[in-house]
Amino acid sequence: MKKIEWKRILYMILGVCCIGIGTVCLRFAGFGTDPFSCMNLGVSNHLPISYGTCQLTINLLLFIPVLLLCPKSFGIGALFNMFGIGYIVELCLWLCGLFGLTVENITDLLTVRILFLIVGIVIFCFGVALYMECDLGVAPYDMIGQIVEDRTDGKIKFKWVRVSLDLLCMLIGFFLGGSIGVATVGVAFFTGPVVSWFRDKIVRKLMDSYEL
Repeated sequence: MKKIEWKRILYMILGVCCIGIGTVCLRFAGFGTDPFSCMNLGVSNHLPISYGTCQLTINLLLFIPVLLLCPKSFGIGALFNMFGIGYIVELCLWLCGLFGLTVENITDLLTVRILFLIVGIVIFCFGVALYMECDLGVAPYDMIGQIVEDRTDGKIKFKWVRVSLDLLCMLIGFFLGGSIGVATVGVAFFTGPVVSWFRDKIVRKLMDSYEL
């Protein structure tokens, strides 16, 4: 493969890892997870499967209609996101547990929890922006907003579709007993706009500087 393709792959992997790490930070904050994770946690509570496997299964179900509407969404980026994020979260939580860092240990440390919240949202949104901009395929959940924006010639923006999807997942997660809180609401309303800002102001300039 060309050198430029390997650079894109490395940036894509970094982006997906950031999404997983951001999700872990939100779990430690204890103010709720991102809406998609909230829904997956709720669903996994009612099924004999882990969170990672549940997230993979739901991604596969969403992938079929998205692939039919936008074949270009298929790629190594989509696969890495679908198969990786849930298990990256589980791996990070397991590694933190080995060093005695658990969600229960910081329940009473409000300042630390707020720090995890802020860092988690920033890392999560940056990761989404980075891996999407690599153009190596996008996971179905993230691609839906782009499809709607393209199909409406930009009349309906990606960020507003993302807000609507996040709110829907938040409601499903709430009724299924997922981890919901102020962070879930915040991510639902601000992920779309913040991801768009990261893509426009930081990620594209970063990638252009390395001729990606």
